[in-house]
Amino acid sequence: MQAEVVQIPQRLNNTPMLRGHRKFFYDDACAAVKKAVQGKERLMSVKITIPETNPEMDVYRIGTILELVRDMATDLVADGARVKVCVQQALGQGVFQGLPLSLSGVRRIMDNMDWGEALDFVSFGHVNPDQLDDSDFYILVATQNVVGSPIINNLIKMAEAATQQGKTLILLNPLLRDVASPDNVMSVRGRKDRMAFADSFKPAYHFRLLYASSAMMYPIRGALRHVYGGPWEVFKRVDITKREEEYQLIGTFDKEPDGSILTPLFSGRPQGVQKPWWQI
Repeated sequence: MQAEVVQIPQRLNNTPMLRGHRKFFYDDACAAVKKAVQGKERLMSVKITIPETNPEMDVYRIGTILELVRDMATDLVADGARVKVCVQQALGQGVFQGLPLSLSGVRRIMDNMDWGEALDFVSFGHVNPDQLDDSDFYILVATQNVVGSPIINNLIKMAEAATQQGKTLILLNPLLRDVASPDNVMSVRGRKDRMAFADSFKPAYHFRLLYASSAMMYPIRGALRHVYGGPWEVFKRVDITKREEEYQLIGTFDKEPDGSILTPLFSGRPQGVQKPWWQI
């Protein structure tokens, strides 16, 4: 029996997105996190890098990210858990103290959000091991290294402590690549270990748009989607009419496909493409 193929929303480069389109990603990601929790994962990541949720883009909308955080926290609370939402604090000293622009004012926004009854079981904190308390889940919002103020050491210590205490960390749209830092905090010597640490977070959900060129966010060629426990799905965007498009599933993989697979796949010369997972 053929499994149902997910219907991806249209016009994902538009910002702000339609409410229904945002809800698709909220529901998709929250369902994936539930599967990862059932799979006993302690360190997991959720990545949604459409323009509206991508901290690296100028159309980034923190409200969309926080709506997702609220839905995710509410789902976890409904299952009897306690959740702490963590936003990284300013790091460094004096004039070298830094906080990502995309996270500026986020804590104040969270305090003013309507969390409903879930607020009795939701708290807020920073990215640091001393933030671990009686909460079961910790959602870390867009954790990222910034020039002069890398967060990676705080995150490593927090993850190690959380694992030892049986807590669960959920990284939402992290940016953990190396940046310039003082005192050789991010020197070449430790890069392999930092990359291994970033990779230790199991992808619970992944969705990103695929473009014709890495230098331009237009046109959209397709999308890559992964839900915990399932395959990595590659979709191709196809114009049906001038105003209508759809995403067609063209390949599935056991692990995240890179450019060496995606490029020939979109050019019509697939290499190593598996059958749809429901036919294996």
